[in-house]
Amino acid sequence: MSVPVRLPVRVWVEGVGEYEAELIKFLAPATVTELARLLPIEGMAGLWDYAVYIETRVARGAEKPVENVEHGDMIFWPPAGALGFVFKKAKPYAQTVKVGKLYGDLTALAKTRAGAKVRVIKK
Repeated sequence: MSVPVRLPVRVWVEGVGEYEAELIKFLAPATVTELARLLPIEGMAGLWDYAVYIETRVARGAEKPVENVEHGDMIFWPPAGALGFVFKKAKPYAQTVKVGKLYGDLTALAKTRAGAKVRVIKK
């Protein structure tokens, strides 16, 4: 499967709503390709103080790790194989890889309850 440079996706969070997003291949080519091959990705929401995340079946090291994340970043957290959606600027606790961007009013993401269903699908 060939993955485009920018792959449009939708992120739905139970009790919060739906967001337009995109996986961006140049941020982390191998990681984004693996995530794209898994779509749709579904899971139960976990919470960090700056992001909502779901576990994936991707097991990779930190490809192009970053030290800071911004509001709207889609991130991959290698220690747990987790895909995250950042709702406020932060300095992650462990190696983190940016894999895309989430668009819209993300303030509601901070109200996500642990265990809520999350789904990422191709647009």
